Amino acid sequence: MPFLSVLIPVYNGEDYLADAIESALNQPCDDLEVVVANDGSTDRSLEIARGYEERDGRVRVLSHENMGPGATRNKAIPQLKGSWILFLDCDDIILPNFYTEQVRAFLQFCRAHEVETIVPCRLYGDVKLSWANMEYVPFDEVFGQGSDASWRVDYEFATLLYSAELLRRERIEFGITRPAEMESIFRHKAVFCSKRTVFTNRLWFAVRRENPHQATRDRNWNSVHVDRIRYEGFSDLIEWHRQRGTTGFVIEEAARRRDAAKASIDRGEQPRTLRRRIEEHRAYRRWKQDRRRASKPLGEWMLNEDRQREAIEAIEHQIEQSS
Repeated sequence: MPFLSVLIPVYNGEDYLADAIESALNQPCDDLEVVVANDGSTDRSLEIARGYEERDGRVRVLSHENMGPGATRNKAIPQLKGSWILFLDCDDIILPNFYTEQVRAFLQFCRAHEVETIVPCRLYGDVKLSWANMEYVPFDEVFGQGSDASWRVDYEFATLLYSAELLRRERIEFGITRPAEMESIFRHKAVFCSKRTVFTNRLWFAVRRENPHQATRDRNWNSVHVDRIRYEGFSDLIEWHRQRGTTGFVIEEAARRRDAAKASIDRGEQPRTLRRRIEEHRAYRRWKQDRRRASKPLGEWMLNEDRQREAIEAIEHQIEQSS
C-alpha cells in the first residue's frame, strides 16, 4: 500500500499535466501513488494520463464525464490508498527532492503525535517556473482541534497535507458548486476537525504555476454569481457548526463572511463603473509588478537534504513541546 497519495484532478490540462505527474513520480521516495482524475477532458489530458499509467504502476487513472473539480475530488478520495493525501492541481508541481525517506519518517512521526493536517508555506511561480515568490503562512505553531486557526488557511496556502483518516472519519468533502469556495471551506473544516494541525514556514513542497487559464483568474466570472455561492456556502457552514455545537469566534467568523457575501451581492447588482474597472485593472498590474520585483529564480528556493533535516527536526521539537 502506498504511504502518500497524490491526487491530480484534470480538465483540459494537456499543456501542464505531464509536468505535474512527473514531479510526483520523480521524487526520491517512491512509496506513493499518483491518481489522475480526468473530469471529462476534451483535449489530450486523458491520453497523456493513460500513457503514464501504462508505463508506471504507481499511476492510476480515473475518468468520468465532466462534473467539476469539487465533485471530481470527492469521487476520487474514497479510492485513494495512502495514509496521507496531497491534492495537486494539474498545472502545479511538487518540488524536486521533497518526498524523501526523512519526509516519510516525519509524516509517520506526525501520525504518531495525532497531527492530521500540515499547512506549509508555498511558492508561486511564473508560467514557465523560472522564478517564484514565497507565500508565507501567518504563524509557525501547532494547534488543537476546534482552533480559530482554521480560519487562517488563506488561498495561497491551498496545497496542504491531509491525513486520509481525518477526511474519512469526519466525512469532509469539497463543495460541488462552481466556481467559488470549493476549497476554502474544505480546508477550514479539515483544520477545525484535526486533532492537531501544524502551520509551518520551515517546510514547503509545492509550486503554484501562474496560468492565465486557471479558473481562479477567469475574468469572465459573474461576480454576483460567485458571491451567491459564497453566501450559500457560508450559510451551510454555519449550520454544520451549529450541529457540532461550535461556539465563539469560529462560528462568528462564518457568519461575518456570510454577511459580507450578502453585502457584496447587493453591491454587485449595481453596474460596475468604468472608473471602478480601471482602478481594478491598475491594482492588478501593480500587484503583478511588485510580485515580479520580489521574485527569485526557482532554484534558489530548493531545500537541500541538510536544510530539510533541520526543518523537520525543528518541527518535530515544536510538536513534542506542544503536547
